[in-house]
Amino acid sequence: MKLAIFLQHYFPYGGLQRDAVRLAIAAQAAGEQPTLIVAKWDGEKPKNIPIVELNSGGRSNHRKAARFADACQPFLSSEKFDSAIAFSRVPNAPFHFCGDSCFLEGFQANKPTLTRFLPRYRYFLTNEKLVFGPDARTHIFFLAEPDSQSYQQHYQLGDDRFSLLPPWLKQADSLDTSEGETRKKIHTELRLSEEDQLLLFVGSNFKLKRVAKIIETLPFLDDHIHLAVCGKDDPAPLEKLANLLGVAHRVHIMGPRDNIPAWMTAADLLVHPSSRETAGMVLVEALTYGLPVTCTRACGYANHVADAGGHLLSNDCPPEEIAQTINGMLAKLPSLQQKALTWAANPDHYRTADVILDRIRASID
Repeated sequence: MKLAIFLQHYFPYGGLQRDAVRLAIAAQAAGEQPTLIVAKWDGEKPKNIPIVELNSGGRSNHRKAARFADACQPFLSSEKFDSAIAFSRVPNAPFHFCGDSCFLEGFQANKPTLTRFLPRYRYFLTNEKLVFGPDARTHIFFLAEPDSQSYQQHYQLGDDRFSLLPPWLKQADSLDTSEGETRKKIHTELRLSEEDQLLLFVGSNFKLKRVAKIIETLPFLDDHIHLAVCGKDDPAPLEKLANLLGVAHRVHIMGPRDNIPAWMTAADLLVHPSSRETAGMVLVEALTYGLPVTCTRACGYANHVADAGGHLLSNDCPPEEIAQTINGMLAKLPSLQQKALTWAANPDHYRTADVILDRIRASID
């Protein structure tokens, strides 16, 4: 099967970007012939997988999206490909991997009605309808049930129009050192004692993920509890807040890191108070390393966190609530670590690429 995979912009550390590449690699390993078609590619390219860079241009975000979607249309009618799946919104693609929240729902909740006539909003609303609306024939792959429910509510999606995917896990990476040695190495890097405990946040867009809430929680926790933040964003606001609260010595902003498995192995608890999260791959990835997780109910994968023994925070999650949750979970770490590993051992959590490819193959048989 010759499969076109549409992705507007590839850049390192993006969740949707990683999933598109993972599907291409899985398809190739299964004997298929995938091609990644992008407007722009920043970062290292996967080996032996063809990549077509369209350089479709556009100044504003909505013009970039529009030009990319238009540039993809000839590939959909070309005999060069048997099928296609879009990770960015491309009308007429037979399959769409949905990694974004419903734009219409957010628009209705937060924007005045008249703004729908502005070019940006008009384009995104129209384009979303072309992919999800009742006249579209695109089959949607959803990562999490809350998102599928939102789109069903606004676009009357029939059950035959979408599939709900299992969490897309990969087996935990093997580390060069033992768990104890890895923990000691990270503690040494942060100048922590053996008795200190480490909270971990992994992700970009610190404002959306509300990393500040974790820092605001630190004054309510014992001094031996530290926070490491791994991700790409401006650290200045967090550093300013940590200084203001007198906890700067307990906040370690590490920037983007390539050795996240080591950090997940060394940490005691992953804390994720995000205000919105379509799925939250980092949450279930942490579980594969036996790292207990607490997150808000707003995260798409919150149900998996709960099933693995984690604690769900309210969407408001004041510092007192987060502190109480952290203290309660740290008090029973061994049992929570075992629950996380037990959940991660389920083989169904590792079949996501197979589910997608089987559905695409069935459509062209």
